[in-house]
Amino acid sequence: MAKIRKKPKKSINKNINKKSFTQSTPNIAEKLDNEMIAFLDTEFLTSQIKGGPPAKLVSIGFVVCGKNFEEVTRFHSYIYAEDKLHDRFQEMTGIERKDLLSAPDYELVMEEAAEQLEAWEVSRIYVWGPDKYVIQRDLLEYRKDISKRTRKIVNRIFRMIKDIEGIYSAKLDLQSAGIGSLKIICGLGTEVSHNALDDAVDLKNIIRHIDLKGCPEQMLQIMKKYTSEKEVYYRLRRFREKWDDVSEGIQEKTLGLLKELGKVDTVEAMALRDDLLVMCTGEAMAFPTLEEYIQKENAKTGIRNTNSEITQNNI
Repeated sequence: MAKIRKKPKKSINKNINKKSFTQSTPNIAEKLDNEMIAFLDTEFLTSQIKGGPPAKLVSIGFVVCGKNFEEVTRFHSYIYAEDKLHDRFQEMTGIERKDLLSAPDYELVMEEAAEQLEAWEVSRIYVWGPDKYVIQRDLLEYRKDISKRTRKIVNRIFRMIKDIEGIYSAKLDLQSAGIGSLKIICGLGTEVSHNALDDAVDLKNIIRHIDLKGCPEQMLQIMKKYTSEKEVYYRLRRFREKWDDVSEGIQEKTLGLLKELGKVDTVEAMALRDDLLVMCTGEAMAFPTLEEYIQKENAKTGIRNTNSEITQNNI
């Protein structure tokens, strides 16, 4: 957990009914002249089995800010859990079982989170993606034995949360984009830590950048093209493994075809080329990352800026 300082407490209930945030004004910066807000993110353990149990909350983090997105406090905590963690989860988040076994109980974490939100008179909590739904399902599925007091606290927090993914995606005229992609097109870096607090801070920085500076039109156009071509690529791909008993003659002809396809700069040619490659050699290919795609597009137009240079220009 991390705390900076506190203001005298006021009831969290009084802040829930402040000026409503509407989709007609998707600009959080405008609210900060008169209100305190928070950006929140969670980490949750999902089942590796299709149709398995709902996601379980294991970490929560948020950053509270006021005018011009100036931070006043941060909060982060793991939540006690005895669940076995699958390798993919540990690889992505860096969370180990010992972190959860030594963490505070759910009730203590949520009460401390509510205390921080009350202390700073937070009127709205913004998330990007499924965090609101995860908190609600987690409460219903896994927290049946918590006290009525804590349940009321969590429900109050839940009512303050607003998912802004759809609003800001529409504002940018993009299909739904992840935090990592938004960081890149805003020139704010390329890494996503999958740490609840770090991701909450990233979200705050992204929204600040969009509201106060906007995103470069060129980057938005590249992002739209990237999303469209990536969807076509994976729709056309058919094969993921090497074929058995491919004769040397077929391999030789295929390698020649691969050279010719390499000269064709279309997503359809790329999908066919990568299918042929994996069928004959077993070498699995994937669509470029957004960062790689941006570098390629910039090279076509003679733009030399790398993402690191764009980042420096936008800080």
